[in-house]
Amino acid sequence: MERFPKVFFIGDVSLDEYYSADVFPSLADKVIVQTLPTQMGGMIANAACVYAAYDMPACFMTVLNGGAITQRLCKGLEEAGLDIRHMVRDDSLPDSKTIIILAEGEHTVFIPTLNLQHMEITPETLEAIVASRVIYSTFCEIKPIRCGERGAKEILDEAIAAGCRFWCDLDVADISEADDWLFDRIDTLFLNERGFARLTKGKTESVWISQLFGRGIRTVVVTRADKGCRVLTRGDAFSLPGLSVPVVDVTGAGDTFCASFLFAFTRTDDLHICAEFANYAAARAVSGLGARYGAAGAAAVLDFIEAMGGDRARYAELVK
Repeated sequence: MERFPKVFFIGDVSLDEYYSADVFPSLADKVIVQTLPTQMGGMIANAACVYAAYDMPACFMTVLNGGAITQRLCKGLEEAGLDIRHMVRDDSLPDSKTIIILAEGEHTVFIPTLNLQHMEITPETLEAIVASRVIYSTFCEIKPIRCGERGAKEILDEAIAAGCRFWCDLDVADISEADDWLFDRIDTLFLNERGFARLTKGKTESVWISQLFGRGIRTVVVTRADKGCRVLTRGDAFSLPGLSVPVVDVTGAGDTFCASFLFAFTRTDDLHICAEFANYAAARAVSGLGARYGAAGAAAVLDFIEAMGGDRARYAELVK
């Protein structure tokens, strides 16, 4: 296993517009909301920024228009340490924005669709993707990729044949039967508790997990918010409890967990260590505002572990 693998993040980035309310409105209701400072967001961009904050090399790519919001988003990605030279431009797309309402201890996210159907990449970008050691994306973000006559299936197969691994965050698992072919190409699968319940509906958990492993998936990680996480492999399955912390904003906590798990995995094959470190990183991330509060680096996470009464030395190998 390479010690410092190059990761190619393919997915969304957005400007998060934040509002807070005492209660979340019912249908046809009206409430007064407080406008909060905008934040940089986007599920895959959040994960990429967290990963880069661990001083890890990473590329980020998506397709955006050429407007002022795009320029602001790209500047934020570059400042986070990401290589964005492979970004795709399409001026027919709307601005990439997300609306987040904080109310009653939870966050509700409204994601205006870009209606993205096609993302044409250059042969140089294809070469960079194939040369990476990990592709980190989602089903909806990876499917539009094209390079001439080659579609997402051919591009993924070429990368995997070259030794690349596909790490996929399914989040709430809003997928269709047409996405089924992608399961055969996943190495590590992340999804949250709602997504896990959605995918296992009508099946016993053991049967569904067995089917995933039979299709080549090595690891399944289920994030469970304040209840911690579960990690399942062919030879092991374990759960970690959540950590009790004051919560400011849970946006991006899952992205922080996944990117931190990936970072830890580049340093150790002990999945218990990976999950524990990611659990701490995600708990720390909810204590501040913004989806990228978790992009703070290993030292900040280790300080948090120590402050929470954890054994800092247990994770020392991750920052050598």
